[in-house]
Amino acid sequence: MRKMLAILGVLLFSGAAWAVAPDRSALSIEENDTINIACFVFVKDGNSAFQSCVARQMAALKQHPTPDLSGLAPSRARVVEERCRYLRRAGIAEYNGCLAGSLKEPQRAEERQSPDDVFAFDYSKVFGDGKAPKPQPEKPQVTPVVAHSLPRPAALLPRIPSRIAERTLTPAQVFKKVERSVWVVLATPSEAELRVRNISQGSAIAVSDHLLLTNCHVVEGRAIIKLWQDGTRADAKLVAGDTATDRCILRTDDLALTPIAGVRRAGSLAIGERVFAIGAPITLERTLSEGLISGIRPDGRRTLVQTSAPISPGSSGGGLFDERGNLVGITTLASRSVAQNLNFAIAASEYWK
Repeated sequence: MRKMLAILGVLLFSGAAWAVAPDRSALSIEENDTINIACFVFVKDGNSAFQSCVARQMAALKQHPTPDLSGLAPSRARVVEERCRYLRRAGIAEYNGCLAGSLKEPQRAEERQSPDDVFAFDYSKVFGDGKAPKPQPEKPQVTPVVAHSLPRPAALLPRIPSRIAERTLTPAQVFKKVERSVWVVLATPSEAELRVRNISQGSAIAVSDHLLLTNCHVVEGRAIIKLWQDGTRADAKLVAGDTATDRCILRTDDLALTPIAGVRRAGSLAIGERVFAIGAPITLERTLSEGLISGIRPDGRRTLVQTSAPISPGSSGGGLFDERGNLVGITTLASRSVAQNLNFAIAASEYWK
């Protein structure tokens, strides 16, 4: 995207006659970037020459669609992309041709031995067979929903779940009580972005038959949202949100969810309480970790629950539960490299404010 803006800036100040730019809205960021690299040499000849090159590249893309990389293990995708990257200057047909050819080659031993592959997730299980249709720029595209254009979460949520449990449970009992309410969330801006593995992954917690709490940074601006749990998948959509506080609501009409029974209000939480985080770090669905409430931190228009329970990328939108199985927070921020066990969840009751 930055390279696109740089090129457009050069053209705007070049003094050349303006030419109508081909519509590239249906292309992925990777496809746009490849076209820009291939056509950059024409910038010096003016905007018309550059846009003519873009049109040629888009015609070539129709004949040589981008191969689907979404189902590849991370090491395999990395090797294929690095092997072909030098051909981006030659054009999108050459680059995509190299990708397609590389995919037909036998997988090498070093590709199979990468630690990244041990827990690699097969996205085709969630997004159908993983084979997206050929790019069709003329086809109307689904516009990603942005949270700031939607109602606030409290305006859409039903009454806060109020069956607060009092009996202390073992960790195994806590997990068994709430596991069906915790979902993996996978989101991508478009079919084109799916092909090149632009997929955001997080978690969500069911709070009614069809509504789930999650973080806006997992789904905002991504038109295709999927839920996944133990082999069950469902379509979802963003229906409410507040980006300033990272609180968003998803809805699915594909199935009836199992909602959590009780949400504790932020004012009832105490430092030192034992808590459990359940989410999907690196798509390892319903991973359980344990810790304490380390602090209650006012943060502008929201309250954060600081916890020593480990969370990782992919845990965003997951649940933080007390030792009775009540929801106390939505896990949001993990420790940075300069700190340890400084993790944060948005107090769950904040979604009803």
